[in-house]
Amino acid sequence: MMKRIPAFLLLAAAGLSLAACDTPPHREPFPQLTYQHLAPIHLDVAKIVIVDAYQPPMTDPHVEQDFPTPPATAARQWAQDRLKAVGSDGVATFTITDGSAIDVPLPRTTGLTGVVTEDQSDRYDVTVTVRLEVENRMGNHRGAITATAKRSETAAEDMTLNEREKLWFEMTDALMKSLNAELEQRIGTGLKEFVR
Repeated sequence: MMKRIPAFLLLAAAGLSLAACDTPPHREPFPQLTYQHLAPIHLDVAKIVIVDAYQPPMTDPHVEQDFPTPPATAARQWAQDRLKAVGSDGVATFTITDGSAIDVPLPRTTGLTGVVTEDQSDRYDVTVTVRLEVENRMGNHRGAITATAKRSETAAEDMTLNEREKLWFEMTDALMKSLNAELEQRIGTGLKEFVR
């Protein structure tokens, strides 16, 4: 003779099996982007100030808030790691004015061909712009430079979340390498009198 299984046990088992179907995918950890391996840029000022003037809209088509390392965060880290105050007077202000990542939907193949075609579904346009300004103790402007870096990449429609985040991380890393080169060049020419 079979024993009857209580109804609450059946409901609990059904609930557990449904919960198991809803498990979020494992998200890959990403290393922190740092720039301490690069030589510091010594400036003849008493203080370095970092200002993040870029405020992400947090609405479509902006996706920078979803990046493992948002562009503005990477730019702030660059300034913290590379800019060093070695003088007795003045302030260098590093201002992040843009750190955007825009998701641009791309046209997809339709009809029967679309069923067997793997399209690039999105293009991500990433921009970072910073300004470095030097002022004396009285607040008088002594020099300034602006640098911008941009990257664009497309993503396949069947990309997983982990693959998409890896793409975003690699984009930010490449973007910052470009910004680093641009800043080194511009500081070396436009602010050379303040470099020690």
